[in-house]
Amino acid sequence: MKTYASRRLYVGELYADVLIDLKRIQRHAPSPRNWSKANDALEDELSPVRAQWLKAKNFIYSSTPDFENSIKESISAVESCLMILLNEPSGTLGKIIKQAKLDPDIERLVSQAYGFASNKVFVRHGGTTESTLTKAEAEFFLEFAASSIVYITQKLKHGNRDL
Repeated sequence: MKTYASRRLYVGELYADVLIDLKRIQRHAPSPRNWSKANDALEDELSPVRAQWLKAKNFIYSSTPDFENSIKESISAVESCLMILLNEPSGTLGKIIKQAKLDPDIERLVSQAYGFASNKVFVRHGGTTESTLTKAEAEFFLEFAASSIVYITQKLKHGNRDL
C-alpha cells in the first residue's frame, strides 16, 4: 500500500459495511426491521451466514451495485442457515428444506424463491442474454432472506420462541 489510492481502496473495503450504513443514515433511510432481527439471529454457529447476508446487502448498496450477486447471496444465506441448523453441510436447499418441517406454505415460498434464483440468468448460473434484474428485485430478496432467516432460526434453533 504505497500509494494513496491503494490505501483508500483498502480502507474502503475494510469499512464497507459501516460506510453503507452511514450513507443510509445520511439519506435518512431507516434499516428495515427484519435486518436487525436477522443480524441478531445470526450468532454463534450461524456467524458465517451473517457474513454471507451482509455480502448480499453490500452488493446492492455498493458504489457499483451487483443485483444478480445480491440475489444469489441472499438465497444462499437462507440455504446456509438450513445447512447449519439441520447439520447437513453438503445439502442443498431443495433437498434439505423438507427436513426442517416448516409450515408447508412457507416451505413452498422458500423453495420457489430458490427456483427463481436458479432460473434467472447470471444469478446462480451463466447466461447468454443481458440481465433485467433491478434494485427492486435485489432488495426484495434481501428482505425475503432476512424474514426467512428469522423464521427458520425461530423454528429450528429456538423452538418457535420469539427472538
